[in-house]
Amino acid sequence: MNNKNDTKLKALSVLVAIFMWTFVINSTDPTANKTFRNIPVVIKNQDVLEKSGYTIVGKESSYGTNVKLKGSREKLISLKPTNIYASVDIADLEPGVQSLDIEVDTPSGVSVDEVDPGQINLNIQEVLEKSLPVNLVYSDQVKDGKIVDVNELSPKSITIKGPASIINKVDRLELKIDDPSVLDGKIHSLPIKALDKNGNVISDLDISHEEVNVSFFVYATKEVKVVMETSGNIDKDYEEVSREISPESIIIKGPESVIRDIDAIYTLPIDLKNQKSSTSGEVKLSLPDSVEVYNGDSVVNYKIEIQKKSKSK
Repeated sequence: MNNKNDTKLKALSVLVAIFMWTFVINSTDPTANKTFRNIPVVIKNQDVLEKSGYTIVGKESSYGTNVKLKGSREKLISLKPTNIYASVDIADLEPGVQSLDIEVDTPSGVSVDEVDPGQINLNIQEVLEKSLPVNLVYSDQVKDGKIVDVNELSPKSITIKGPASIINKVDRLELKIDDPSVLDGKIHSLPIKALDKNGNVISDLDISHEEVNVSFFVYATKEVKVVMETSGNIDKDYEEVSREISPESIIIKGPESVIRDIDAIYTLPIDLKNQKSSTSGEVKLSLPDSVEVYNGDSVVNYKIEIQKKSKSK
């Protein structure tokens, strides 16, 4: 009977010892879980992607995820968010929307139990580059009856660079002239805008020049008559019957200080020396310096009727 009691006591002692050992272990360094929120997700090898001629479209300023870790209580208590490294690798990505698993590195003795979200989506696109001319657009307020011509424009074309989906939307590069003060003949640096077909501004582009240097000539216009100028005298036995010029008037353009005193433009002299018959043709206009014909040629048509004098009886 005593032997049986001894055996029971020994078995009980072993169970108690196991329980106490487990209790001590769990009490001194138990296994636990801890969640670290908003751990930054690093996008690795962006430079490799860009060297391959691709870029990320619509990328957020930063990505974050929540990481649940499992390990000893002591290790988890001493662990800081900066000890957790979350990343995705984009070195070998192809164009298109990609769902990438977030990889989490932790110190030894700590394992990852859960990552939420466990993926990020990235839109990878080819980088395109093209050159477009600078289009000048004048507001009605600026022109106001004046003629405005470009004196200097530099550069005349600009290179834009960006993701294919954005570059393909660009219809034109526009320089809007809506301030009359820039028509003073001086060089001004004015901003360029990239626009789509509907005139909406497109941003998120690399532009070789965000501004261009431009200056203008400003002209006034005026309608004046055309006067035929001749030289020499027709043959003494002939007489001039009539002369015609076409057009009889033209519109000239030039600095207002110059054209305000001009009432007529003369032709170059038509030589009539010893002329015995009617003559017609084209003749150039004699235009003062800095004066031009507006929307026309500096040549007019003329016709001079000449006939023989009748003999007196």
